[in-house]
Amino acid sequence: MSALTRHTFALLLAGLALCAAGCESGQGSQPAESESPSSSSSPSPSSGPKPAGLGTVHKDPNDTSVRDRTEGPITVKRGERFSIALRQNVSARADWSLGKPRPSAAVLRKVGESSYQTAREKELVGGGHTKYFTFEALKAGDTRIVFANSFGTDTSAGGYSPGLPRTITYRVVVR
Repeated sequence: MSALTRHTFALLLAGLALCAAGCESGQGSQPAESESPSSSSSPSPSSGPKPAGLGTVHKDPNDTSVRDRTEGPITVKRGERFSIALRQNVSARADWSLGKPRPSAAVLRKVGESSYQTAREKELVGGGHTKYFTFEALKAGDTRIVFANSFGTDTSAGGYSPGLPRTITYRVVVR
C-alpha cells in the first residue's frame, strides 16, 4: 500500500471516528461556543478559554474559501502583548506556522506559541485545537505577520493539496 493510500485511509478513519463521536454525544456538528467564527472580516478579540499570558487575543475568522488572505489591521500600543489564535487540526489538513517574510524585528518580537484544547476536542480522535502565536509590540511602526499552512504550501508534505488555504497575513500597527 502506498504512503498516499495509507494517509488517505487514515484520514478517512479519523473522519468516521469524528462522525461517530459527534452522533453518540448528541451534539452533531455544532461547534463549541468559544470556537464559533467571527462575522467580521478582521480578527476579533476573543475572551474564550485560553492559556494565561497571551495578552489580547485576536481570533481568526476561519475563512477557508480564500487561499491567500490579509486580515487586520491589528492596532496595539508599544509594550503591549497580543496573540493571534488559529484553528489547528492536522487531520483536517490545517497546520499553521510562522511564515516568511518574518515581521519586522524592530517593531515586534515573537514571545512564543501555545495551544488550548477544549474538553470536547480532547475526547475526539483527530480533534483539533486552537494555536496561539504571541507577540510583544516593541516600538511604533507597521509590519505584517505571515502564517503558512504546510498542507497548502509545502509540496513535500504528505497531505499537500493545492486547493487548501496557503497563507494568512495580519497587518499590525504599533502606536
